[in-house]
Amino acid sequence: MHDSHIHLAMKPLSDNWKRDIQDFLKLGGRKILTQGTDIEDFQETLKIAEDINSEFEKKIVDVALGIHPTVFQENFYQKNSDEILCSSKKFLQRFQESFDKEIQNLTAIGETGLDYFQIYQNGLTNEKIETFNSIQKESFKLHVRLAKENDLPLSIHARELEGENSCVSEALDILVKEGRCLTKGVFHSYTGDIKKLPEIIDIGFGIGFNAIITYPSGENVRDILRATPIENILFETDGPFLPTQSVRKDKKSIVNYGRSAQVKEIIKVAAEIKNMSSEKLEKQADENYERIFG
Repeated sequence: MHDSHIHLAMKPLSDNWKRDIQDFLKLGGRKILTQGTDIEDFQETLKIAEDINSEFEKKIVDVALGIHPTVFQENFYQKNSDEILCSSKKFLQRFQESFDKEIQNLTAIGETGLDYFQIYQNGLTNEKIETFNSIQKESFKLHVRLAKENDLPLSIHARELEGENSCVSEALDILVKEGRCLTKGVFHSYTGDIKKLPEIIDIGFGIGFNAIITYPSGENVRDILRATPIENILFETDGPFLPTQSVRKDKKSIVNYGRSAQVKEIIKVAAEIKNMSSEKLEKQADENYERIFG
């Protein structure tokens, strides 16, 4: 059992990692890929991975570092377009310096990608929306080039506006052009257009499924799961976000956040959806993780 996408440096995960990792291991857990999403959390991400691996005397936690596409908007939304571009380019230079320094400690690059959902939530002008879209693409292109040059897999975020598919289409276009079909990785928490699924599969990328498949509102993602070959399935929590439905319903639970032990429930639900045994699906997903991130 693996968790291919989590944010261990975020609270409350960072405060409870010993208990959470013990629970994960008791359920047969093997590997966890924790993600850095901003230069400011890179050192915390690396440190918690080192602490966990030292505490349990084996490499349980792999590390991915990258710039989440919404970081530019979060950091620079008050600036004008010229200032946004200038600040973003400096930010990406700092990222590359951090990447070069820590590359020997990395299993993957991410979380990176494109986000065409959040950019429309804060009343930005059309000019600023275009500017942020442009810098997101430049950032993703840099991450893909680094992945190709260093033979590292990618953990990709591609979030659409409802009913659209331009975000996934443009992410795939960048992967093909910049990665020249030599990159590998996973589209994490994929909720996009099911019609784009064959293109993702064709370039050999995995699809990450999490607790959304346990939610009453998650039928579109359950449809994506049904259509995904088991050779392309990975499981994740995106913790501390997205706790499973059973956790969300338990108002008395003190553990009310997404954590790696919940992968067991996600796999159980996924196996029911795929009409197969949990054991077979878990085994295949572990092989997929090792193929992509091992």
